[in-house]
Amino acid sequence: FLVAALVCMTTMNRMVEEQRTQIGVLKALGYSDGQIMGRYLFYAGSAATLGAVLGYALCCYGLPWIIWQIYGIMYGFAELKFVFSPGLAAVSYGAALLCSMGATYLSCRAELKRQAAELIRPKAPRAGQRIFLEYIPALWRRLGFLRKVSVRNVFRYRSRLVMMVLGIGGCTALLLTGFGIRDSIKSVVDEQYEDIILYDYGIAFSAPQTPETAGAYLAEQGWPEGDALLAHAGSTDIIAPEGTKSVYLTVSSTDTLEGCLSLHSGAEAIPDPGPGEVVVSAGLAQSLELQLGTEVQLRSTELGTVTVSVSGVCDNYIQNFVFVSPQTYREQLGTEPDYQMLYLRSDGDGDPY
Repeated sequence: FLVAALVCMTTMNRMVEEQRTQIGVLKALGYSDGQIMGRYLFYAGSAATLGAVLGYALCCYGLPWIIWQIYGIMYGFAELKFVFSPGLAAVSYGAALLCSMGATYLSCRAELKRQAAELIRPKAPRAGQRIFLEYIPALWRRLGFLRKVSVRNVFRYRSRLVMMVLGIGGCTALLLTGFGIRDSIKSVVDEQYEDIILYDYGIAFSAPQTPETAGAYLAEQGWPEGDALLAHAGSTDIIAPEGTKSVYLTVSSTDTLEGCLSLHSGAEAIPDPGPGEVVVSAGLAQSLELQLGTEVQLRSTELGTVTVSVSGVCDNYIQNFVFVSPQTYREQLGTEPDYQMLYLRSDGDGDPY
């Protein structure tokens, strides 16, 4: 916003300075100062109005729709509802008017204080002065003529120097921020869905399944059993000394998640959780300050409350997950979990789905 405001103020200030002669002619023809200033204020105000309307419509309707469509690739969202905020619109419009019309008003007021004859004549250049580089002959003599003129003009018009430095510095900061965000997240999706989540399909059954019924379903669909994992997927609260969070709970029907999920931290593989143990995702461990051996509680309406210790912290970039062994679940409830999720791996050739 500051860069945009600086560009608006600089542009309007330069426009008034360049039309100095025209202002003098209008003044000589008998137009009042208010009429002359109103011409330029109308131009600045119309530009600010058009920019505010288009910018508000694009950012409050167009940009959210684009982001909604992008996130809809991975998540199932409800229908997007747009909300108009009059307060936000008024503040945005007021800021745009202040930057453009305010700079125009100050520039016009300074020019209109002069007589018409003075405005019609070309503006006398500002008196030059020796700069500090000229006192270093060894350096000054090595500069070419154009470089000497450029350096002198930089120190001659200090206001333009400040605007130039702030404008270029602000735009450079925006570019570096954009590239920094891109470099920070560009590999997250690939790592999440190629190195962590290895399955290609997730099938949710309406009724709990057993390994036998799941195997029969796979045989019916022509899918090899070795590329499938039957699991329980649900939600639970994890209670730690530093707070409580709602997380996604995954319980494999076997003693391992190998083949469909990869539990690792960097290049180091993490063993599957044993009885009384839980593996948590890195973001969850960071927010709750969990470490290896920390005892936490898992609480849900189905599981009740069970105390487990953290046996590993795995990489994960989307949502918070905890992984529990079927033995832990079985010892807590005295029965098998409801296995309603079937994760399938694919080689991409002849998939039945």
